[in-house]
Amino acid sequence: MKSKKCTVVLGLAASLLLTGCLSSGAPEETQTTSNEPPAGHGAVAGAREVPEAPLHLATIDEHGSTGMFDLLDETESRLDSLDKVSALHSDGRYLFVSTGEGLAILDSGVWSWNHTDHFHFYRGTERKIGTLDIAPKAVVIGGPLSTAGSTGVYVPATGEGILLDNARLADGEISKRFTTHHDPHRGLLAPLGDGAISSWPGKKPADMRVQYLDATGEPVAGASAQCTEPAGATSTVAGLVIACDQGFLVATETPNDSAEFELVPYPAGTKAGDRAESLEHRKARPAVAGLAGDHGAWVLNTRSLQLQRILSEYKLLRVSAVGDSPGHIVALDDRGRVLVYSTTSGQRVGITKELLAHTVKDPDALRGVNLSIDAQRAYVNAPSEKKVYEIDFTDSARISRTLTPATSPHWMTQVGN
Repeated sequence: MKSKKCTVVLGLAASLLLTGCLSSGAPEETQTTSNEPPAGHGAVAGAREVPEAPLHLATIDEHGSTGMFDLLDETESRLDSLDKVSALHSDGRYLFVSTGEGLAILDSGVWSWNHTDHFHFYRGTERKIGTLDIAPKAVVIGGPLSTAGSTGVYVPATGEGILLDNARLADGEISKRFTTHHDPHRGLLAPLGDGAISSWPGKKPADMRVQYLDATGEPVAGASAQCTEPAGATSTVAGLVIACDQGFLVATETPNDSAEFELVPYPAGTKAGDRAESLEHRKARPAVAGLAGDHGAWVLNTRSLQLQRILSEYKLLRVSAVGDSPGHIVALDDRGRVLVYSTTSGQRVGITKELLAHTVKDPDALRGVNLSIDAQRAYVNAPSEKKVYEIDFTDSARISRTLTPATSPHWMTQVGN
């Protein structure tokens, strides 16, 4: 594993270097008719290309009814109903829903394709693809593209990992590229390039590592790194980042079908309770954020490998990185307020009134709360209040819309991004 010195900034933090792709002029709406989609553009047969991101909120109520709320025109549609929902994950297109029957996979029918210097946007068909018969509480980690690459599914209770083929998902099929099997442990299977990163338990915690697997699921010699208790991972524009006990491990693919790792360690003296347990960020951006104990957030730029800790006077429950040039992070506190912080100054730059006052007092309702971020707005669902709040994070956390989807948002995520 390569070692690299990284700058850690506490309190008043230096600005992150946040650069990325910008949208070009909007394309004309076109219909895809060929059975073979244009390579590298994200089109599939039957879908149409549209001039702007087809952003929707996917919501699931307490009874498993699933809906799609169009953020552009506020129209609504329905997806299949599900039974005994206990968790919701999304890669920005597919919904991976833990249910009483297993992991249900639904296609929202809306997606974006990052083409490096611009994006392509598509509308297709909403549908339920199928259900994986696996134990509950699966860890799902999506890749950067919904019609190419793969999605990793890992089940801590059994130690089973499944790498799903995204191109086949786009065709409405569940297809496994390969599976992995280990003793049950807290771990992951995360897509990277043509292969994946898999957690490997050891005889003792210090022996635990992550290993790069090639496209057939075979371990690649020399492509591993120590990572005790991997708590979460997410794919960014600059690589896969994993939260380990030691710090943040950034994995990138190499030209020889392998992977290399860079560890961004926690500052000396960081307490166990201050380590990140999950990572959230705006899709297709390099910055990620995770809670740093009760009163702060870690923010990592996966390009520059700069880590900083933003301190808060309030107890935070959720946090996500926007990854824009000003360097915003959005958080939810234990009073039900949405807060915005600047990574440039380390200071709070916006706060709302108590939007989720009832939700934060109900553990079951709080479990379904999600902060979703796009280029202009943040969205937070309030299950007990049966609302979704749209927040302008660039304007002092101004509430730009209060939405009441017909399908009550006990669970919520944004798709089409």
